[in-house]
Amino acid sequence: MTGPLRPRRPAVRPEDLADGPFPDRGPRLTALDAEITAALTEECAALDEGEHRRWLDLLDPAFRYEIPVPLLREDPELPRHSGTAVLFEATKRVLELKLGRTGLLQAWSDRPAVTTRHFLGPVRVFGTPAPEVVRADANLLVTGARGVEHAVLVTAARQDLLRERRGRRTLLRRRVLIDVEVATHEQLSVIF
Repeated sequence: MTGPLRPRRPAVRPEDLADGPFPDRGPRLTALDAEITAALTEECAALDEGEHRRWLDLLDPAFRYEIPVPLLREDPELPRHSGTAVLFEATKRVLELKLGRTGLLQAWSDRPAVTTRHFLGPVRVFGTPAPEVVRADANLLVTGARGVEHAVLVTAARQDLLRERRGRRTLLRRRVLIDVEVATHEQLSVIF
């Protein structure tokens, strides 16, 4: 005699990971480190080279971008970033609107354009509850310069979810944990 059947838990869909709490690290997937590093390096290059259309094409339709509020804590055991409050949040559509206007003549505030450089640290890849999604954690240094007096320098931990679909990896979600207590407007205007 067998026991009562337990209801099956529904499989986690990739879209489910684009919302809600950011998923914890699953098992370490060292075999994917080089592949994911290459994909993220190309993604950084598209931003630095001003190829916004190419960068947007790397984003999943369900893409979500977020910068949680940094928290100043005396106790090192407490989280350094809020789990609920964000400084900036955007979808793929919002970023399409933001980046789509930079090439327009009317976008006078974007002239001269900011020159950015992304310096990506070692990438570590982890599993997630959805088999076709991996989590990639890396440290990042971003610089931005416009003219003589305008310069931005910011470091952050970046956590990405990448989805494999039809043999291609797209960014499903990005969480940026900036290393400052009070972010400036210039720092928040950079796409990490």
